[in-house]
Amino acid sequence: MLRFTRKPYLGFIFPGFVIYTVFMIVPLLTAVYYSFFQWSGLGPKIFIGLENYRSLFFDERLSGIFWNALGNNFKFVGIVLAIIMPIQLFIAYWLDVKIIGYKFHRTIIFLPYVISSTIVGFLTMLVFNPNIGIINTFLKYVGLDSHLSAWFGDPRRAFPLVSIVIAWQGIAAGMFIFLANLKGISQNIIEASLIDGAGRWQRFRYIILPSLKPSLINNIILGTIWGLTQFDIPFVVGGSQGGVNNSIDFMNLFFYRFAFGGSYYGETSMGFGATISVVLFFIILIVAIIQITFLTRKFDGGSGQRSIK
Repeated sequence: MLRFTRKPYLGFIFPGFVIYTVFMIVPLLTAVYYSFFQWSGLGPKIFIGLENYRSLFFDERLSGIFWNALGNNFKFVGIVLAIIMPIQLFIAYWLDVKIIGYKFHRTIIFLPYVISSTIVGFLTMLVFNPNIGIINTFLKYVGLDSHLSAWFGDPRRAFPLVSIVIAWQGIAAGMFIFLANLKGISQNIIEASLIDGAGRWQRFRYIILPSLKPSLINNIILGTIWGLTQFDIPFVVGGSQGGVNNSIDFMNLFFYRFAFGGSYYGETSMGFGATISVVLFFIILIVAIIQITFLTRKFDGGSGQRSIK
């Protein structure tokens, strides 16, 4: 029988470490191993060294698709950090001050988050279908035929539209992290600021915002990972090809086409798919490390306390 008081890691850390190793570390190392081979997933593997990586970054056919997909991921990350996160913070603050009907609004905002991404994508296609969709039908009804569009069939509109749909479904996650942090702020401090005559903006700027450091750091990092790992809705809406002219192509779609949907390129390459996944993993890892380092210094400074100037 294990003595947890003498060796707590045997009873608590070790089981979790085993599970993490089996489901995270082993698959990652396996993907790195496969990335050095030309392999369809069946049959013999042919060792080709770094050729898959060279093809990914420099091949005339593949590198353009890779950089386009990665660019779309980072564009969406920019949207998350510059637009979606401020909206999440605003909604959380709005709910925290308990506006009229705040419970109803909270439920409505959270509802899309618990709906399957596949269903959200399917409903999106019904709404924006160029022939039977609600949007075009409404435009015809009000006599705005000149504004009819193929919507997701238009490369100029596809990316903004899919970004809106993804944001609509996922905005509740970060909002509830902010809301939970807001609930933890001492009301005594808020009441003291009211007695001192602080206005709403002053309270938010000098009391509430500095207290949101944990949720800000979490949402920035989680939002970045969210933006770099998009798959479900773009796949349902634009297919594995990433829409017209790869307008809504993302790295996970690029990976899927090679690892599981080889008909698009006329080939299936588990080895090249593993290469894509390894590169994406290290991109996320490097970005996360940079963010953690920068945010820790920004918020904590040298003393470990948040300084507001």
